[in-house]
Amino acid sequence: GARRGLEIWALFAATLLAALFAFYSVRLAWQSRLFNDISTGNDATPLWIPQIGMAVGTTILLIAFVDELVLELRGRRAHAVPDEAVRNE
Repeated sequence: GARRGLEIWALFAATLLAALFAFYSVRLAWQSRLFNDISTGNDATPLWIPQIGMAVGTTILLIAFVDELVLELRGRRAHAVPDEAVRNE
């Protein structure tokens, strides 16, 4: 009971943080595109190009946490069992 409650709390907190990271990283890439921000180096790369990788990654992380939270709330999440606890040598 207590472990499940802590699992749900931790997954909810992780989902909230991942949502904030995803929102602000997507917003940063979008604003860099709107303002035509470029790097200060010799190549003058538009900043939204490297920023899109972080935006995609944080969005995928958010989807993964939401999936785990929903599975835990439904009681269908698989818990890992360490190999050492299973062995009887």
